[in-house]
Amino acid sequence: MHIIVEKECALCNVTYPSFLLHRCVICGKLYCNNCILFENGKPVCLRCAKRRISPTVTWRSKYAYLREYLAQRAKYSRYVKLSFKKIEEIMNDKLPPSALNDPRWWSNIHSRSHSESWLSVGWRVDKVNLNEKTVTFVRAKWMQTKRSEKKKRRRVSSAFKALALRPRRRKQRISKRKIVEMKARVENIKRQMASEKRIRGLKPRSVYEKRLYKLGEKPRNIH
Repeated sequence: MHIIVEKECALCNVTYPSFLLHRCVICGKLYCNNCILFENGKPVCLRCAKRRISPTVTWRSKYAYLREYLAQRAKYSRYVKLSFKKIEEIMNDKLPPSALNDPRWWSNIHSRSHSESWLSVGWRVDKVNLNEKTVTFVRAKWMQTKRSEKKKRRRVSSAFKALALRPRRRKQRISKRKIVEMKARVENIKRQMASEKRIRGLKPRSVYEKRLYKLGEKPRNIH
């Protein structure tokens, strides 16, 4: 008795005997004969075949072109003044009516698609002129340094100044008395070490005696 194992088609969700299903060479899932094609003898499902014919195109905002333009300008400029017409040429699309009539549209506020186009690449809107239809972008880092220069310097207390102006303590030279004492100590140490080498009151053999006589041999007395 043969047991028939049934499985479901991954596309139409209809159950078929497993030996009637084909495995797609791209996604690796099982499909029935209605949901499969054969390319050069290899089974390819309709879903993968559709992706090959019409690949998914990623949606791109029109403000992405403005972001790329400002990112390039950041390499050699700290500010840029653009007309509304120039911005529309960069985006290859028209600006909304609010951008032409309301200066708040150009506010440096995050989480908005149009403002993120300049904030995400380190630019900020410095000035908008609706009459002249122009907008000035400034590099964010340069803008911060410009503001910091305008800030008043912090006053330093007189005690802090006195501490900073206090002369450094010079190293004292060693006195002659200390030098003499150190030399005397060194001489005492040398004498002590020489006395420790004496064995039972006898002086150690000199280098000359070590060369003439062997170890343990005593020199004869010459009368």
